[in-house]
Amino acid sequence: MPGMIRFMLLAALSLAGMVFVPAIRQDPGYHLFADARALYGVPNFWNVVSNAGFLIVALYGLKAFRSSRDAFFDVWERVAYGLLLLGTAGVAVGSAYYHAHPDDAHLFWDRLPMAVVFTSLVASTIGERVNSRAGRLLLVPLLALGMGSVIDWRWTGDLRLYALVQFGAMVALLVMIVRYSPKYTEERGVWYLGLFYVVAKVLESFDRQIGEVLMTGGHPWKHVAAAVAMGFYVRSVVRREPVILPLTRGVRRYFRPVSV
Repeated sequence: MPGMIRFMLLAALSLAGMVFVPAIRQDPGYHLFADARALYGVPNFWNVVSNAGFLIVALYGLKAFRSSRDAFFDVWERVAYGLLLLGTAGVAVGSAYYHAHPDDAHLFWDRLPMAVVFTSLVASTIGERVNSRAGRLLLVPLLALGMGSVIDWRWTGDLRLYALVQFGAMVALLVMIVRYSPKYTEERGVWYLGLFYVVAKVLESFDRQIGEVLMTGGHPWKHVAAAVAMGFYVRSVVRREPVILPLTRGVRRYFRPVSV
């Protein structure tokens, strides 16, 4: 299974490389958002309620289980997708909980479901584009790595492993969608996911600058952009079908990517 071996070697090298990177500590100023207004008795109102989009996306994503017979080749893919929806719903709750009481202890409950989303998405994409068996075998280890990175940060105060999971997941997704062909239609959903993820990070980085123009600051809009990113991916799963390629003598078969 060369595709899986390459992925595991790259992950192992990335983990080993952390030894040469200084510890990354959580900036206390991270919790000081541009808009801290309380409305209707809810502290940091807009930063809290703007997470509703994640819950809407997760509920909409259930449609893939009910209405689509062709959205998944294998049972494990349904499980991975279910975990992604569960993580997305968890982000809605955990992020709202954190923003109502912004500190490191509450941030843990925001990052934990985010790690589930990142890692289940990577495992699903490995299965859809590189090798189905590799995606199935890596699902649990990747989930453990993701959740373990958040626990590690909470215990040690060091963000290196969590940063590797978050940004490494995005890099891995980009490489896979460029390098490998999909076995499902609606490929654009993954590209839109990446695009709006970048938009979300920009809005997060310029929270205070945006706050000087818009009273809500940039962080609530970061939540909106991130929910839109997940919405595009979930919509693609709801609507997708297997890619079918014509073969000789009129025979047709499902296209399954070959590991390389």
